[in-house]
Amino acid sequence: MNEITISNIALTLCCVPAVVHSVELINPTLVKYLVNWVISLFAPGLPDKKQFITKKDQLNMLDAAIAAAPDEKKTSAKDYIFVLLFDQRQNALAFTSVMVGAISAMNLPLEGRSPFHLMFLVMSVLFFLVNANHAGFMPFGHHPRVSRNGKHVGIVFSIFWLASTVLNYLAFTYASI
Repeated sequence: MNEITISNIALTLCCVPAVVHSVELINPTLVKYLVNWVISLFAPGLPDKKQFITKKDQLNMLDAAIAAAPDEKKTSAKDYIFVLLFDQRQNALAFTSVMVGAISAMNLPLEGRSPFHLMFLVMSVLFFLVNANHAGFMPFGHHPRVSRNGKHVGIVFSIFWLASTVLNYLAFTYASI
């Protein structure tokens, strides 16, 4: 494999989050498709439509979270739910921007890709650490509600982001020579 191929693969791997999450730009509740069709693949068996959550289910769960707050904290509870959904959309924006940058970088000569690979190297290392934490491999931060399927996602994506880390490190090294 030559340096350009390694660089292109590294850049392509960093586009995956946008491919998965960009639909959430339109509406954060569209994440239900990710939960129903993708995350469920990390459980034994195939997706089961009887277990799929609907938009109504999502809104009921969000409303239940607000209802669980003490009366004097209802405004803060509503703001908390807003921020969760707002950040979900912001993340989709960031992932989409990363993809545009990665695609743009593929049109540059190897030497011009160095800043992109440095940025994606840092991103990949941090994503690796977070996913390894979800998998139970790394004491990096804390997620208070990791589901069984979430742990499996953490295992698979730890490997994915470790590969991205290695490839972006190599590509950054090649581009910086």
